[in-house]
Amino acid sequence: MANSALMQCAILAYNTTRWMGMLSGNRQLIKWEPESIRCYLIRVAGHLLTGGRQLTIGSNKDVLYKTEWDAWLAVGGW
Repeated sequence: MANSALMQCAILAYNTTRWMGMLSGNRQLIKWEPESIRCYLIRVAGHLLTGGRQLTIGSNKDVLYKTEWDAWLAVGGW
C-alpha cells in the first residue's frame, strides 16, 4: 500500500514538471527531463526569503540558464 502511494506521488511529480515545462513555451525546458531540471534549475545558488506570509526565492542576477529560470518562474506565477 505504501509503495503504491509512493509510486503515484512520483508519477504526479513527473507529470507536473513536464506539464510546467510545456506551459513555459521555452524550447529548452520542453526538452529537459526532471533530472535535468534538478541539475540546472534547482541547484542554483540562492536563499529562501520569508515575509508577508509568503516564501520568495532570492538568487543572484547572473544565474546560469537565466531564460529557462525566468520561464519556469513565469509558469508558477512568481
